[in-house]
Amino acid sequence: MRTTSFRALVLSTCALFSTGCDSLFFIEAEAEEICKTEPNVDFPAAFPGTLSIKHTTNFPLGDFDAALPDDADVETELRLKSFEVTSSTDLSGIERASLSVVRPGNQEAIVIGEYRRTSTTATQTIRLTGSGAVNLLDMAREDSLDIVFDARGSLPTRDWNAKLETCAGVRAKASYFDLVF
Repeated sequence: MRTTSFRALVLSTCALFSTGCDSLFFIEAEAEEICKTEPNVDFPAAFPGTLSIKHTTNFPLGDFDAALPDDADVETELRLKSFEVTSSTDLSGIERASLSVVRPGNQEAIVIGEYRRTSTTATQTIRLTGSGAVNLLDMAREDSLDIVFDARGSLPTRDWNAKLETCAGVRAKASYFDLVF
């Protein structure tokens, strides 16, 4: 796992007499990039008629939210930087894939990245692109999140393994205005 340092800033967003501001003071915590690599993930051979396969990864968030006050309303977001599957097996039969964040202890999934095959050329690598920043709601207070890779299409008919690499950025912002006044 690779992670950059966490940073927290207390910022004044507007002058006292400015208009259109939600809050005068806020604290922001951000992990610009957190990466996790799984170098040898085994996938079973697909039986005839099998159209999808899933793999769940526990993705660490660390304690980037430690600087945030417990009682404050917090806005949080996660942005997928990259997700890559690399295998020695041909993956060109995979037509679509998605990456989702799953709320711990729940099956509610939020899609954070997608892949659609654009050619039938043999390939051993699939790269998912992020679908933009997603609101994590209260999930950012967790130490880790479950991330689910879901691939669909004509899957390999023999056992295969792959290296999975996930990189994401996490940001949280809390207003101090409500806590002070």
